[in-house]
Amino acid sequence: MKFKNAKRVMLSTLSLLLINAFTFPVLAADIDVPEGMSIPSNFEVEDNDVYVEITDDSMELLSLDDSYENTIRMTDEKALQLYNDYLASLPETVSETDTYSAKHLNTFVEYAVEQGIIEDTAVQRAGITKAVVRAQFKTVATTGKTLGFKTAGILLNHSLQDSPSNLSYGANTTFASQILKSSECKKIVNSFKSYVKGKKLSARTTSGSTTLNSTTDLHLAYNKVSYVATGTKKNGVWTLKITFSDTYDFETQAWKNAMTGNPAVTILNNYATYAQSLKAIVPYKVKVTVNTTFKE
Repeated sequence: MKFKNAKRVMLSTLSLLLINAFTFPVLAADIDVPEGMSIPSNFEVEDNDVYVEITDDSMELLSLDDSYENTIRMTDEKALQLYNDYLASLPETVSETDTYSAKHLNTFVEYAVEQGIIEDTAVQRAGITKAVVRAQFKTVATTGKTLGFKTAGILLNHSLQDSPSNLSYGANTTFASQILKSSECKKIVNSFKSYVKGKKLSARTTSGSTTLNSTTDLHLAYNKVSYVATGTKKNGVWTLKITFSDTYDFETQAWKNAMTGNPAVTILNNYATYAQSLKAIVPYKVKVTVNTTFKE
């Protein structure tokens, strides 16, 4: 059986557009454009990072359940199965907490070398360790989605590969509608509306930062983000585009608090820092664009 490289991005059958330069306002200075004046060239700034653009919910990324660790020539799931089999073979009873401990992982690696499962090299030792930890964190992502933290689960799952792509979610996705409904986004919109009222502007760009934490899912998925709000007015109606930007990384405490009492939380207690040091969790950039309109 041929396995697919975990480094590639696994997409739905509807192909995503991988773009070399997706233009949107980034860290823009506040710009007010009076009525009758042309919009300046620096009104929108180009983002030169590479993103996968997701325009609607039919284009969601697939699960990485078949991810493959090249250095040991096996899937993460297979590595985890071998680890669990090893724990089951131990004469002493292994507690759930011990299951997620660096101590047992280290002894498993020695066992894997002795049994010829991997070669006695630093690369293969690191590879099987990373594969086990990555597979365990997939249970966190799955559990999160089961508990209703769908966005957080998807973003965590995407980080569990060697080279996760940057993701850009468009205004027609549930990711965008989720943020648009949030109290934090409404505050930004209301602030924009209050500012332009009566100023006889035809366009405005402003930027800032906020903390998306009005729901647990938003808190786990993004938390602290930057944003750029760009609005243009025509016939008294403003069209406002707000792009929220973040670098996704795993925040241990946030997930621990959200999942207290759940068995998967033991992974968070013992593994988060360890996982990121192994590059089992790899940060990437994510942005979400929302659109709305209002009358001045």
